Amino acid sequence: MNWENARNFFISRAYGNISYNFVVALLFIAVLIAHLYQLDNIPTGLFIDESAIGYNAALIGQTGMDEHGIYFPTYFRSFNDYKAPIYIYAVTLIFKLFGISEFSLRFTSFTFYILSLILMLILIYKIFESSKIILLYTLISFGFLPHFFTVSRIGFEVISQLATISVTALLVWMIFHEPKEGKFNYFKVLLCGLALGTSVYTYPTARILSFLMLILLWIVYCERNNIKKLIGITLTFLICLIPYILFLVNNPGGLTARFSKISYIYQPIPIFDKILIFINNYIKYWSPDFLIRSGDTNLRHATGYGGVIYSITWFLFLLGLINILISKKLILNKFNIFILINLFLSPVGAAFTSGISPHALRSLLISYYILLISCYGIQFILSIKNYYRKQGLITCIIIFLIFEIIGYQFNYFIFYPPNSAKAMESLNFKESLQAAVDRNPKEVIFMNESSSLNYIHLKFYSYLIENPKQIPIKQVEDPIPKLGSCLLYYREHEAEIANSTLRFTEHQISKALNPIQSFLKAKKYPKIMKLRCYNRVEEKAVAVSN
Repeated sequence: MNWENARNFFISRAYGNISYNFVVALLFIAVLIAHLYQLDNIPTGLFIDESAIGYNAALIGQTGMDEHGIYFPTYFRSFNDYKAPIYIYAVTLIFKLFGISEFSLRFTSFTFYILSLILMLILIYKIFESSKIILLYTLISFGFLPHFFTVSRIGFEVISQLATISVTALLVWMIFHEPKEGKFNYFKVLLCGLALGTSVYTYPTARILSFLMLILLWIVYCERNNIKKLIGITLTFLICLIPYILFLVNNPGGLTARFSKISYIYQPIPIFDKILIFINNYIKYWSPDFLIRSGDTNLRHATGYGGVIYSITWFLFLLGLINILISKKLILNKFNIFILINLFLSPVGAAFTSGISPHALRSLLISYYILLISCYGIQFILSIKNYYRKQGLITCIIIFLIFEIIGYQFNYFIFYPPNSAKAMESLNFKESLQAAVDRNPKEVIFMNESSSLNYIHLKFYSYLIENPKQIPIKQVEDPIPKLGSCLLYYREHEAEIANSTLRFTEHQISKALNPIQSFLKAKKYPKIMKLRCYNRVEEKAVAVSN
């Protein structure tokens, strides 16, 4: 009888593991599909920063030089600013592997995102001793969290900061909270310093947050047994800073020029007023409006539907925070102290800036720490002794979370695409450029003001079109239409070429709503680009939909 009971127990456990693994696999596949579906088309069109990254990455891959002729730069000069290098060099590698395309450009963000997700799952597995429920919650939440979902589908360098901090957090746990010692532990120490040092090269706010994290490591973990580890992390971190320091010496003010324009720090106002602005900005990042209601108002950084996290995530975060604070075991855990302080430091860099506030990109890490602490909320619920109450709460949380995810995903793929087109400012640029080349003109002219940054779209999209005859493509501020030429321009510039007496064929390439979008009455895609080809045929207009 005992043998029969044992046999049934192991069989039930085996089937339970198979079922759990099957659910995890399905969820992981769902995450992959959601993040990769229409990656090159949603958001609609590339923003100038994406085109700049793509163009410089393509040049580096082909010539080793950026758009200004600098060989393998430490930072990339772009738009009178300097872009962080980690993401651009990663795009270069992706271009080498998969070819130059809009999909490859944004696939780089997905790569950093999926790395962050895997690292977070490993960390949660270690912290919560392989709790299946907490792992499942983490996979679902991290897999579809609005803050991460948005930046993982656009070619901005900030996503690389999330990856380096995910590596650092995992290694901090492994170094200071796992009993294993030996040579491999020194390797983890060096890797931790490398990850934290590399973070400096990922995004502007990381230059502040990485230093603060290093200081915090010393404050939290400074004890006799940890001194060698902390010194190892610090030395590796400082070695990583050598290229950064050399760049600052050779380019004084290069990395602060942009900051001086977007920050109130350099404005001639009293120091007390600056402190008040900082406090006001900082508080905004903790407001329900930003976190769960409306998020960032910039439609490149958010969809306009809901906040940067789900309301159930915020509820579990508050529950997790209470769980940590009331539990002597948890509050005395140095890693929890480390994470909590990093959480409250995460909006500091963003709070120093003016303009759009709160800013989703500059505060990306706040969602990482909130999600991590929300896992302690799940742990608190799992500790409830009443079985039915515990199961009821877990069921409600899962249902509510799935409900929020479906709502966000529905909005993202149905209503957000046409809304994002105007924010991205390049809808049908590539298609219009290809249409111009297909007309076999003597030259293709892009009408653009010399002060406009849209020149970068022409540079990058020229890589993406088929131009076997190498038809000249150039930018002109005040073009004079000529027979045999095609003129590409933004619709707002149409009045500037209205006086030409030459006959032309006009192409208006527009993007149509899909049947579901039409049925649900989504906003129509804006008409941004126009094309005129000057020839000897009768004047007419041609509209093309794609």
